[in-house]
Amino acid sequence: MHSPAFFAFVLLAGATIWLLGLTGKRMKRVIAPPLLALAAGALHRLIFGQVMPRDELLGLMETLCWFAVGFGVASIALRLRGRDIRRLLGTGGVLVLVAMAGMWVVTTMIVAWIFGLPPLVAAVIGAILTPTDPVIASSIVTGPFAERHIPARIRQMLSFESGGNDGLAFLFMFLPILLLHDATDGWGGPGWGDWLLRVGLWQVVAAGVIGLGLGHGAGRALKAARAAGQIGRRSLMLASLTFMVGLLGLMKLIDTDSIWAAFLAGLALATALGDEVREAADQYEEGGNNLAMVPALMLFAMAVPWGAWGGIWGTGLLALGLVLAFRRLPVIWLLYLLLKPGAGRPAPSAADQARDGVDPPPFRAPRDAWFYGWFGPIGLSAMFYAGAAHRELADPRLWPITSFLIAGSILAHGLTAAPFTRLYAGAARDDRS
Repeated sequence: MHSPAFFAFVLLAGATIWLLGLTGKRMKRVIAPPLLALAAGALHRLIFGQVMPRDELLGLMETLCWFAVGFGVASIALRLRGRDIRRLLGTGGVLVLVAMAGMWVVTTMIVAWIFGLPPLVAAVIGAILTPTDPVIASSIVTGPFAERHIPARIRQMLSFESGGNDGLAFLFMFLPILLLHDATDGWGGPGWGDWLLRVGLWQVVAAGVIGLGLGHGAGRALKAARAAGQIGRRSLMLASLTFMVGLLGLMKLIDTDSIWAAFLAGLALATALGDEVREAADQYEEGGNNLAMVPALMLFAMAVPWGAWGGIWGTGLLALGLVLAFRRLPVIWLLYLLLKPGAGRPAPSAADQARDGVDPPPFRAPRDAWFYGWFGPIGLSAMFYAGAAHRELADPRLWPITSFLIAGSILAHGLTAAPFTRLYAGAARDDRS
């Protein structure tokens, strides 16, 4: 650890976080901030090379992404008001489950066809690439630029979806992994029972119940401490995040889906604490996520397999184009047709939404579905699951393919975030005029 490469990593990470703090709001008008973190990691790799074996890099990246995604989903939940949560649950639940299933199936089919992979291996990669990344999505839908150009109903729903599907991707990924571990070759082995009982009932359902219960209890305790003058308003977010650190550790200790538990605990905590923690979370969001996002993206850039990419760049680019075009957009368009409000229902005013909660149907026009369907970035959550899948399977095909598609998504969404947001806002203004 005490090497020039390590100290250079600390220097570059600190400098990148500092630069994002100074210029992040202006940067969002041009590119998404994660691109700067990738560039810093690539610079470190160029100067120092691969400073440790790839398996060690992937293990460290998995750990940092676990923290970053855990804090990301928790901060998303804490930004939501209780009335917004209640209004988002119905439509948001349908959106999370249906969109996830559709994205998993479509991505699996694309990867299996383009790379010629067995169905179960392709299903693992499809599950890795399914979740909408909460950290990168937050960097797109938060801040003055996003608030000025993107309606609250889309920003809130994208945040809610990315918070929910990151934990539930655990279910999708471990089904093919357990089937691959089976001695029998096929879809009917004993892995199904392990998936239903251990993964489904314990690691997901029980984790959700525990997260909700602990989040509600922590919220009541913090509210009582606040009323007694034991904790200040500015300390609420810090206290909430330190609770999340303990929660993440506990859920890992008892072998459950810690990301899912963190999101549900955050929702319960936000409901118990009310607007005070939401205001603190809004202030944290602009800079706090960078503390975990930047080092994780730098490690990703340091761990990408350039040699293996050289062997798949042609098929990789084809797969990337198909994934970006068909992983999410057709599913969201179908949901737009199903979920759009009736023609006679007027859109609530900003004052109504501030009083009653955000308007739950996120799609009121085709431009909403196109915009929402495009901005489902693949990022740190996929890195976390890719590290876990590499550790579980040690399949040499997993990391080159997933890393290529993750990097492609970060670049595509990072470069299009600002111009597409302006195009969307311009189309909305033209419709109103």
